[in-house]
Amino acid sequence: MKRHVLLLGGCCIDEILECDHLPQSGEDILIKSKQVQLGGSCLNVATVLKRCGKEPVIYSALGNSVYSQYKNELQTEGFDCRCIYELQGQTGTCTILIDSTKERTFLTYNGIEGHFNEDNIPLEVIEETDWIYLSGIFLTYKDESQKIVPYLMRMIHQGKHVLFDLGSLVDQIEINLLRECVECSSIIKGNEHEIEILIERLKLSHITDLLSPELRIIIKTCGAQGSITYLDKNILSIPSIDVEPIDTTGSGDSFVGAFISSIMDNLSTKESLEIASRFGALATTHPGGRLKLKEK
Repeated sequence: MKRHVLLLGGCCIDEILECDHLPQSGEDILIKSKQVQLGGSCLNVATVLKRCGKEPVIYSALGNSVYSQYKNELQTEGFDCRCIYELQGQTGTCTILIDSTKERTFLTYNGIEGHFNEDNIPLEVIEETDWIYLSGIFLTYKDESQKIVPYLMRMIHQGKHVLFDLGSLVDQIEINLLRECVECSSIIKGNEHEIEILIERLKLSHITDLLSPELRIIIKTCGAQGSITYLDKNILSIPSIDVEPIDTTGSGDSFVGAFISSIMDNLSTKESLEIASRFGALATTHPGGRLKLKEK
């Protein structure tokens, strides 16, 4: 059985800053802690997939100033780096501000990680892959993002399945590109705000208007209220797991990684959502967006 998942989302440099409160315009504040590491949604998802025994393949360009360091780190952790490649330019950054409520605010700079050239995906990766994870942020790179839909269409014709994670910048995705990626997907996942934006942008009366034989599952995560999942003939409501959160960064990514893994194991949608909920909650008990590959 194929255990590979191709992740389209790009890796960026995460700068995680903890503070008591967000600064007002013109205000100076002190930062309580700072971390700088390779990150991005697809790496967070890949880490959970690997923890669950799957083989994630991350597709990303990295700028030449950080390529060697971070590729070596990924290889040391045992990640498949066949689709990680060096490109002239600056790798994007995500500055994550975490205040005393443990909520996070993102400042994103798009760099060369949004470059897409399917020639950088070896044929053997395609042959080994059943699922493709698509991060919404990967669709915010203008001309580069337009190259993704034709590739996805060919992959679907080869029997691959696509999970489209809308992401916090869904309002920045060009509307026709957004519509085409929705139509390519077997599963869509978004939080309450992201789903609302999708409904508004596509002029839907309800998110279930999108359900079809191709798009079978729509997952709406609702933070501490759990998740609501829309299927063809019923709705599944899964409660959240009660934990004491430290940092909510990456909880949605951990949810997605665990859900894909469970679906690949042929578990039911309900079982997969329950496992995903546990991983999403676990992520909030760790600082930063990535879970550890192994818990001590």
